[in-house]
Formats: sequence, C-alpha cells, structure tokens
Amino acid sequence: MKITQTAALLHLLFAAILLPMHAQETLPPAAQHWEVFIDHHDRQRGTADLIFIDIASGAETIIPTHGHRHTLLDSGVIYFDSREKQVKLAIPDGAARAHPFITLPADAQRVDWAVSADRQTIAWTLTQADGSSLQTATFTAHADGQNIREVLVDGPREAIRALPIAFSSDKTELYLDVHPDGISHYTPYTQYAGLFALDLTDGTVRSLPGEPACFCAAGFGAGMFLRLPPSPDASGVAVHIHSTAGGAARVIPAIPHSGYTQASPVLIDPAGSRAVYALSQVEAYRTAQQQVLTLLVQVDLLALQQTVIGSPITRFVQPLGWTAGGSALLFTSRERNGTWKIDLNSGKLHKVA
Repeated sequence: MKITQTAALLHLLFAAILLPMHAQETLPPAAQHWEVFIDHHDRQRGTADLIFIDIASGAETIIPTHGHRHTLLDSGVIYFDSREKQVKLAIPDGAARAHPFITLPADAQRVDWAVSADRQTIAWTLTQADGSSLQTATFTAHADGQNIREVLVDGPREAIRALPIAFSSDKTELYLDVHPDGISHYTPYTQYAGLFALDLTDGTVRSLPGEPACFCAAGFGAGMFLRLPPSPDASGVAVHIHSTAGGAARVIPAIPHSGYTQASPVLIDPAGSRAVYALSQVEAYRTAQQQVLTLLVQVDLLALQQTVIGSPITRFVQPLGWTAGGSALLFTSRERNGTWKIDLNSGKLHKVA
C-alpha cells in the first residue's frame, strides 16, 4: 500500500493507492482515496482517534490512539504510543501496529523523527541517558524499511540531544538541532538552539550559517532556512534568511507588536518565495490563568516584508499550508479540533473541517 498526500484538512489528508500483491501481469485495483482526521479527546492524556474516510464510499475506519506526534508517511500514520512506549504505524485497514523498524531499546530514553518532503525517507534518533549525560544515535531509511543506516552518533553531552528536523530537497543532507533536553515543557512552540547539517553521503557534519544563532524558531525549505530571533525589546520577531549552502543572511525587521515573542516553526513554500508562521503573546503559560493571543504572519521572501494576516486569535495555532491558488492559508490548533482557512487579503476566517 502506498499513501500520497493531497491536501490538509485537520492534520492529515491523503490518498491511498493499493498496489498489486500477485504476479506482475496482475492489474492493480482502482485507487482508493482517503481523508484522515485526528479527533483529540483528552489533550492532557493524549487520547485521540485517527478517522480514515474512504472518499468513494464514505466508509469510516476509526483507530483509537494513545499518543502524540502523528506524522504522515506513504505507508500510513506513525505516532508515539505514550502508554506502550513505542512507535506505532496506523493504516486504513483499521490496525495500529508496532512500527516495523523504528524500535526502542530498553535503555532508550526517547525517540524523535523527521520525514522527507516526499515522505519516501525517514530519519530517527534514539537517545540514551547516563544521568544527565545524553548520547544520540541517528538512523535513516527508506519509508518501506529498506537501506537502514546508522549515520551519526552524537555525544555524550550534558542535557543535550540531537534532534532531526528536515532533509534537504535532494535528501543528501539531514538538518538537526543541538537540542536542550526537556526545554519543550517551557515553550509553546518548538525552539532550536544550534542547527547543523549532516552529509548523508560521507557522514561529515557542519554548522549551518550563523549558528548557533538563538534559542528560537526555524524552518527549512527551498534550499534555505529561516531563523526568527525575538527583538531585544520583546516586540515581535525578526526573520533571518539563510542559504543552507552559506553566504550572508538577509534580515527582515520585526513588526512591532509588544509581548509577541513566541514564534512557531516556519512553513516555507516549495518555490521559496514566501513563508508563514504563528506569533503568540503568552501570559501565565501552562497555568489556569494562561492567556494567549496569536497572529498569523506571512513573509515575502523576495520583497523582504512581513505582513500580519487578520486579527489576533485566542489560542495557539499551527500553519499547515496554502490553498490551491495560494489565496488563503490553512491552519489548525492543538487546543481545538478543526481546520480553518484565513483569506490572505481580507483576513476573514472560515472553518473548513
């Protein structure tokens, strides 16, 4: 079975192509197109249903999950089962099984992964701990389990682990972060401390331009990466545009918005002409008194301009992508089930799923 993504509705939407299972001359069956939704029940305990909907027949397959980090692959949806402490793979036949090759040894503290843009390749890290000293082994493989390789052993480091983020477009490099362990508990969005590139051909490691730059948001795509350091006066974030190959950075100044300092990971379009991120103002984070205001910000990477889209939203949100034609942005929220789109010109919001 091969699964290819067609759009984003809630978190995931993809089409499944069933491949022939017999002799070469056997004709493949007709394509089955699936929409897949994540329905969160209890975000504190991580319970959620994966809902596979066959577009042609309307038939639903519901797979209960107890975990997080649901990620799309061609073979299905992988996630970390926090109850069983293992990576699982859910597919439209209604099963959620232990992942066939991403397994945790008994002494592994955690597992992290990143998937290539075409979902054909996956990288994952296994982190082992000796007190506060951490050592991380990084592996890559084709999504079907072929060509499994250990490509890097990092550490031991004091309370630092290697975190995979993204592949280069040609998949010759893997981008990772020198990541402070446990810091995610204190920040609403993933932040990165020191980005580096691993050459998957010869195993060499190099720091990326300007790194380490800040403990702040980042995004990769179209041969570049963006860094979003907060302004010294806590009034927004600047955008630093780097080529992954090196050279001087281009800088887009922050849009003044007092207290808006928490930026989400950045989504860069395939053409490398624009990007988008969420920017939040947060008070009393992770308490009963928590208050959040979030702006969606579009970045013109050619004109070097930032533009706020619409009005503040009273929750954390995550950009997913652009609609066909690029006139609107799709986004979701970890605090409320659903997918919304916002018109890039008028700023009007519409719930689409």
